[in-house]
Amino acid sequence: AVVSTQSTGKRKQELRKQKKSANKSQPTTSTTSDSSSEPPTSTVDRLINHPLTIPFLKLTLWISLLLFFAHHQFGSVFFLLSIPVFVWQSMEEYKRGPRELSAYSVFNKKLERLDGTFTSEQWERELKYGPAAVRKQD
Repeated sequence: AVVSTQSTGKRKQELRKQKKSANKSQPTTSTTSDSSSEPPTSTVDRLINHPLTIPFLKLTLWISLLLFFAHHQFGSVFFLLSIPVFVWQSMEEYKRGPRELSAYSVFNKKLERLDGTFTSEQWERELKYGPAAVRKQD
């Protein structure tokens, strides 16, 4: 759990750095001679580009549809059918990097395991020879 939290944090930091470098590389469209590096933006532009705008619109649409179907006696059906959609959407949000390992070794190349993974082979060695006999296997 610690490894995945650290790698997620590192991934977020990398994405922030990429966004900053992309923003710096884009030419500014401001025609004023002030020293600010960002062009002035309107309130509408800031609302449209806000990171919570799309999730808010999705939630509003889902609640509206739930109320519509509940009014027509299909609220529970809509709710049950929306659960797989939420699961699918949450899996689409995050993509692993090329060198990032999955917590499940069957999804990694060459079935590579994370450090600290408790395996059946390790458990068997501990039962036969005691906990001191277990070493990290390469």
